Amino acid sequence: MSFTIEFQPLGIRLVCGEPFTLLEAARQAGISLRSDCGGAGICGKCAVQIFSTPNKYPPTDTEKTFFTETQLADGLRLACETIVENDLKVQVPSGSVIEGQVLQVEGSQDSIQPDPLIFQKMVRLDEANLNNLASDFTRLQQASEIKSLTANLEVLRRIPDLLRKNNWQANLIIREKELVNLTGQSLLKLLGLAVDVGSTKLACYLMNLETGEVLATKGVPNPQIAYGEDIMARLAFAIKGKDEANTLHSLLMQSINQAAAELCAQIGLSSAEITDACLVGNTAMHHFFLNLPAESLAFSPFVPAVSNSLNPLSSEIGLDAMPGSHVYAPAVIAGFVGSDHLAFLLAEGFSENNRVCLGIDIGTNTEIALQNGSRLVSVSTASGPAFEGAHIRFGMRAAPGAIEHVSIDQQGKAQIQVIGGQSPTGICGSGILDAVSEMRRLGILNHRGRMDKSAPGIRLDDQGKPYFILAESDRQITLSQNDIDQILLAKGAIRAGIDVLMDYLKVKPEEIQEVLIAGAFGSYMRPEHAMRIGMLPEIPLGRVRAVGNAAGAGARMMLISKTIREKAEKLAKRVEYLELTVYPEFSMFYARGIQA
Repeated sequence: MSFTIEFQPLGIRLVCGEPFTLLEAARQAGISLRSDCGGAGICGKCAVQIFSTPNKYPPTDTEKTFFTETQLADGLRLACETIVENDLKVQVPSGSVIEGQVLQVEGSQDSIQPDPLIFQKMVRLDEANLNNLASDFTRLQQASEIKSLTANLEVLRRIPDLLRKNNWQANLIIREKELVNLTGQSLLKLLGLAVDVGSTKLACYLMNLETGEVLATKGVPNPQIAYGEDIMARLAFAIKGKDEANTLHSLLMQSINQAAAELCAQIGLSSAEITDACLVGNTAMHHFFLNLPAESLAFSPFVPAVSNSLNPLSSEIGLDAMPGSHVYAPAVIAGFVGSDHLAFLLAEGFSENNRVCLGIDIGTNTEIALQNGSRLVSVSTASGPAFEGAHIRFGMRAAPGAIEHVSIDQQGKAQIQVIGGQSPTGICGSGILDAVSEMRRLGILNHRGRMDKSAPGIRLDDQGKPYFILAESDRQITLSQNDIDQILLAKGAIRAGIDVLMDYLKVKPEEIQEVLIAGAFGSYMRPEHAMRIGMLPEIPLGRVRAVGNAAGAGARMMLISKTIREKAEKLAKRVEYLELTVYPEFSMFYARGIQA
């Protein structure tokens, strides 16, 4: 017997044939409900309100930890905990939906000379006759002046008809020595697509391969977030079975294809005119967009299925592009250090000199590289998604309504800056970092990160636990001791990675000539606050530079230049990977890094 779930105020109705959780129902209805833990019931972000019949859904022990008795009585429940088997109407709070995120696509990039693998050449053939019985393709080879020119069967099937209908003329789209496709007229632009496939966002760039010009850009959320904020949650879902793995792959490619179509439409062209592509991502994202088995990444020793660069056909991975076109997937370095890290290092000129340089790309997994002379070593730290708002009671991504900066006066009064200038609905990573730093400066937090219950601005809840008020408007936004602990764990992991690299390469803080911080969080965070809470070593602020989406910049460079791709191949072989968990006294570095 079927039943209907109605999601308000979205006005979406889903007809169901079997019982399942409200979270799964939201996914099927195309609603991007927050689920930072992937439905494990530990993040509390998928809150919904059940209308009229909340008593039919008694709160679980998990829900009792996230909601007050009043909230439970009002029908607040977790979508991942609520199993529905009858008609139901639910209210979806705005804070429970993934939308409006500020997505960074810009990054620094030196001007490089385009040197694409793809080029086009218009040729004219003599009409076939009894005096020249050479095959159509043989004569195309001769006209192209590439004797070893090859073509796949699909292209060969198109040649006879096009030649005869187009008066024996053809525009050849050639990738090195392969005939990718042929058209009746020259293309106005050779389009290329570069994508930084992040775990939370997709940064897409449409480029002119012949000039190197960026024609259009677009950032969109990674739809896989509905299956878990962190990589391990998604891997756990993917290894349940082939259908689940295909779901993650399909969601990803659908979003990339939609973004690419919108970018092409902006310049009056279509996705079918994309002749080349370059996709980068962490190792899990790399496996997801290539639809490679990911089980080996879910368990120790976390080995990728393949690490060298690949060039599959676009059609093989479901990318909408010119028939016969390829996708360049650069090499990954290790199980948790992917091609996005390689693209970052490439874009910022690592290995081009012997400077002492520290590179940090802060995200759900933070990749850190340290170059000292001729050596370049990388690590991955499980910093978790705390700086993106996960596991923080009022945490959220950088979106309208998020507190992005905080200062606190001597009386414990917080002054806040909110994205969009509206009433605050939560706090994002840069705001969290500011708040913790300011609380440490004023002694509200001690060196162990414990709140002083007697400090200005501190209140106590019904159980005597301290919390700090950031804002009181439409809703009260606070930071609890648990929130602080989550931030300290995340920053402790990052600092431990830095300290291990410095210990391994025998580098002192004062010897570091430059610190490059990539990613959206790095662009908004204040380095002095990161140093105050010990996330970064204390070095002159002038040596710290935010580089934006450097992975996207590296992807664009590789897209338009075969010379840069060759450079990337060499760089990938040069990078040494250091496994933190087996490094001597890693636990000591981590424990020291957690301290505020």
